[in-house]
This record gives sequence, C-alpha cells and structure tokens, in this order.
Amino acid sequence: MQNERMQVLKMIEDGKINVDDAAKLLEALKVSTQGPDINEKFKEFACDMKDFCKDVTCKINEMTKKAEPKVKEFAKTVVAKTADIADNISQSLNEKVKNMDDCCECNCDECCPTATEETCCDEPKDNGPRPE
Repeated sequence: MQNERMQVLKMIEDGKINVDDAAKLLEALKVSTQGPDINEKFKEFACDMKDFCKDVTCKINEMTKKAEPKVKEFAKTVVAKTADIADNISQSLNEKVKNMDDCCECNCDECCPTATEETCCDEPKDNGPRPE
C-alpha cells in the first residue's frame, strides 16, 4: 500500500491529478486494502456463530432428554392430585345433597342441614309422610 500512496503523491507533484482526486484515490486504496480483512473476519465470525449454534442445540437436546422423565413424573402427580381433588369435591357435594334431603321443610339456618325432621327447631314434628 505504501507504493500506491507514493504513486498518488508523485501524480500530484507532476500535476497529473489535483488534491481532491488524490484524496479520493487514497480513500479507495484504504478501502481496498481493508476489504479482504473484513471479509475474512466476517467468514471467521460466521464459522464461530455456526459452532456456537451447534453447541447450544446440543445443550438444549441434552437438557430436554434429562428433563423428560421428570416432566412425565410431574404430569402423573398432577393427574393423581387432580383426581383426588375431584373425588373430594364429589364426596362433599354428595354429602351436601344427602343433608339437604334430610333437612326439614322449614329450611332454617339453625338446624338445617344437620338436623332431622324430628329435631328441627327443637320442636317435635309429626312423623307423617313428607311432601315431595
């Protein structure tokens, strides 16, 4: 590059080009000498990124394989707990319905749903047939 710069300066000295043209030529020389280095650095960067992506992909695959049995076990636990909760809700609702059937007609808060017709409101009741 030093030779080319000297040639540009010689052209100015000989009056073949003016200073503005010389500046343009020197800038073009500067860019052309940087070009291969930049391209080489870009290629190197691209290779580095490709290797990095491969490494990340391998790590993600390893983590996924390690996590799979744990996720399956967790899913089984969630299903079992959900079934237990559903059973508890079902039992509770069945008890509430049974207690409602056992409740007297007065529907008072003091005795229903735990009282029977005979003890509702602490008053003796007629044991006759219950209206439907």
